[in-house]
Amino acid sequence: MKKLFVLLFVALLLSLGQTAMANDVSKGIKVGNAGSFTGDAAAPCMEIYNSAQIAIDEWNAKGGIKGQKIEQVMGDDALDPAQGITVARKFTSDDLIYGVVGPPVSHIAQASLNIYGEAGLACITTAASKPELTESPFKHFFRVNARNDAHGLNCALFIKNNLKAKKVAVLNEKVAYCENLAQKTIEELKKLGIKDIMNDTIVAGSKDYSAVLTKVKAYKPDVLFFVATAAPDQAIGVRQAKELGIKAVFFGTEGARDKKDFIEASEGAAEGAYVYHFSPDIYAIKEAAPYVKAYETKYGSLSGFGPPAYEAMNILLTAIDQAAKDGDISRKEVMTNLSAVKNYKGILGFPVSFDAKGDLLGGATYIFKVKGKEFEQVAILTGK
Repeated sequence: MKKLFVLLFVALLLSLGQTAMANDVSKGIKVGNAGSFTGDAAAPCMEIYNSAQIAIDEWNAKGGIKGQKIEQVMGDDALDPAQGITVARKFTSDDLIYGVVGPPVSHIAQASLNIYGEAGLACITTAASKPELTESPFKHFFRVNARNDAHGLNCALFIKNNLKAKKVAVLNEKVAYCENLAQKTIEELKKLGIKDIMNDTIVAGSKDYSAVLTKVKAYKPDVLFFVATAAPDQAIGVRQAKELGIKAVFFGTEGARDKKDFIEASEGAAEGAYVYHFSPDIYAIKEAAPYVKAYETKYGSLSGFGPPAYEAMNILLTAIDQAAKDGDISRKEVMTNLSAVKNYKGILGFPVSFDAKGDLLGGATYIFKVKGKEFEQVAILTGK
């Protein structure tokens, strides 16, 4: 037992030493991008990756960091927690990776949280919103998006005050983000006096939700809150709801904010549907115009997933640049610099500050309505 304790203690010291180890900047600077670059979430995650690359290209055009060009390394989890763990191990074992943008999906972030934390490798997520992700003993996890407890309250407020609902059906995919958001929203609906709530589950990628939607039709809700991770599932949900003659207002979650995979794929059924999102209408923010032009010129159509990634990468590179000023750099320095971020003014229309947990201070929930081929922002909610 004593020998085992000694071995564990030595392993801990080695781990801590690796975390605090400083490298000469001249060895190179890498940043990771962890996301689901294949599978149903590929479109928004590639927008995240490409937006982060725009930020890197801009830094490199100005000389990089201490004369070193920055390299972005892709880590594809394919929306699978096991692969998310593999990505985390790949990134943490590369001493030249000083920070990661992502993971953007809560159940992937949850699966890999301890691996990044034990290595002291900072992560800035652009979308993962399960509250518990910033409640761990580690202080490496930051977000430029609001949490589910904020989104749940704001969605409940919109359903009650704007959609005037008295009966609500909530369908959720049984993964960390969806279960948590559904739970938070239902809790807040009940506090607001809406007690008549149907709560059921769906299976991601099933291609057919008619069985559970038939139950929704019999229930006759005013609003159908469809809580799914990816836009293709949302498109099937809204299309089949219309085919079944469900009269409820369709209210989708953040993954649905995709013109191709939701609006186009719904074959017209999404018209008039609402979705909430963690990112504002970027076209209404003048500071974002150069980024929008750069993205659309190089990559084409832009939805709401890219802007927070551009912001997150710039914040991360600023922290790395500060850590590299003396010619040496360590992950610990980068993490310390991120902890001190206050009032970073970028392209999101509000200054980014992190609280002691790494959460975004003052995050909002943005509500969009489908009109034709576009999403029109109709409300910004801040829990009031």
